[in-house]
Amino acid sequence: MKRGLLICFIMLSSTWVNAQINSTIRREHIMTVYVGNLDPQQYIQSHPVIDIHQQDAWFLSFDDLALKPNPYFLRIISCQADWTPSSLSEIEYLQDFNDIPLRDAKSSMGTKVPYLHYRVPLPKVRISGNYIAQVYANRNKRDTVFTQRFSIVENELQVGATVQFGQNNASRATSHVLQIQLKYPDGLMIQSEDDLRVFVRKNNEPDFILKNLPKPVINGMDRTIRFPAFNQENSVLAGNEYRLIDLRSVQQKLNFVSSIDERETETIVKTQIEVPQGLYTYTERRDLNGHYIISNYENVQDTRYADYVICQFNLKATNQAPEDVYVTGGFNNYQKNATNKMTYNAATGMYQANLMLKQGIYNYRFETKNPSDYLEGNYAQTENQYDILVYYRKPGTRIDALVGFQRINSIR
Repeated sequence: MKRGLLICFIMLSSTWVNAQINSTIRREHIMTVYVGNLDPQQYIQSHPVIDIHQQDAWFLSFDDLALKPNPYFLRIISCQADWTPSSLSEIEYLQDFNDIPLRDAKSSMGTKVPYLHYRVPLPKVRISGNYIAQVYANRNKRDTVFTQRFSIVENELQVGATVQFGQNNASRATSHVLQIQLKYPDGLMIQSEDDLRVFVRKNNEPDFILKNLPKPVINGMDRTIRFPAFNQENSVLAGNEYRLIDLRSVQQKLNFVSSIDERETETIVKTQIEVPQGLYTYTERRDLNGHYIISNYENVQDTRYADYVICQFNLKATNQAPEDVYVTGGFNNYQKNATNKMTYNAATGMYQANLMLKQGIYNYRFETKNPSDYLEGNYAQTENQYDILVYYRKPGTRIDALVGFQRINSIR
């Protein structure tokens, strides 16, 4: 009996051993998963970075459209800089107990698509770094409902960065160059390039765009670290501004809504017909850098009034693309899979996708898996948000602490 329990424990504890954990929803009836802030003006980010001294304001939120009160539980998993699980025990990184039962589900109000809304404060952690919020069912940690990434930062060094246009003729019109400099205090014993791991994300996307910065130059006299580039190592394709759809109302057409079809059990909202932006010159547009907002125009005080609608995205194309086309954004963690793949109609020359979305304002793009991103284009004038994350494994520790963070915007 004891041997069987031991084997079971090993299997449970090794669920993600040496495997990178992504933000993933594993149940079709679970929607709109995010880590949010109590500040109603803050956009929802697919990967929030939270100050370790301001953890009180953050919570985990999701909706369950199955309408069956399930025995859900929340646990927090500590991860290294590359999002593989760390070897720390829970007592080393958590202030309170793990495996929290989620009992306080509240019903939606006045919606055609009923759902149960869960919102639970994030458990506080003791140390900075990367974390996963895992919700599982039936007291079985292997029965994962979803996982959601977030990071905790304790700024122990200063991060300075600027964004410039590409530095040669080939990249000047399409790319951004990031110049990064760190300044560290006496307390951080940084002696070699192996002591730090510096990553850069664009528009809060889950994948790092700069995984291998140029070899750092450490100046021990003034305690600065620079990353001089000689072969465009710190250059990234700029992309284009995000498209926007305002789904906050089903009673009136808001920005970029073509039509609203109200039916007995659902509402279908169609976007205006759009074309690939990569075929034209750059056009300045204000966007949310891929983020989104959950809101109901007529009842702004409580998101439980926000209904789920079927949003039909429409992309007019002269010819069918050689690769599959997807609708991506922060709302689906920029993923490209069967749930957000568009269907091409050769007779009309139209790509279409129907996605169920909770009412709000959404940024999105039409993309293929081709890194050149020819549908949206790449323009150096694009205003992007860049996150610089600096990880440091302190002597005698077993965790990549997040000791520096800076969010900057490129200038048009």
